[in-house]
Amino acid sequence: MVTKRHQQANILGMAGQWHCIIPTMPDSESAITPVSIDPQRLRLTNDDASTGTLIGFKCNECEASVFGPAIFCQQCTSTDLKAVDLGNKGILFSFTIVRIPPAGWPGEIPYVLGQVELPSGPQVLAEVINCEHKDLKIGMGVELVLKSVPAENGGPDKAVYKWRPV
Repeated sequence: MVTKRHQQANILGMAGQWHCIIPTMPDSESAITPVSIDPQRLRLTNDDASTGTLIGFKCNECEASVFGPAIFCQQCTSTDLKAVDLGNKGILFSFTIVRIPPAGWPGEIPYVLGQVELPSGPQVLAEVINCEHKDLKIGMGVELVLKSVPAENGGPDKAVYKWRPV
């Protein structure tokens, strides 16, 4: 792969002198695909990280589901669990309007933090977007949407999950 840095090296007559470092340097003009903010909770389902599904575990004994990683069932304490896709749709169970965000919050203020109940039972907290505060209703249908956020300390951007009304 010939990057812009390779081309610049050839112009300056340095071709071949920096092969030990230049081949691994990305071209600053090419986009790097975001990675999941938490691969144990969000599985990306396409190459550009624009869609995904929430993942968790389901108990083989009582059939309860949990969002994210688990080593035992939160309902019956069984360790007989299987990994499952939890989907990308749910119902708004509760919400709050956050006016004083945590330190380092990169988004708009105020914002809505929604607790969404998935069809299989678990509840997931995430920001609710694309909805005026006055239009929020308990019980409204929502769907998962992924947004790219710049990574701290460099590296690829992170794909974070949020909710939007359907």
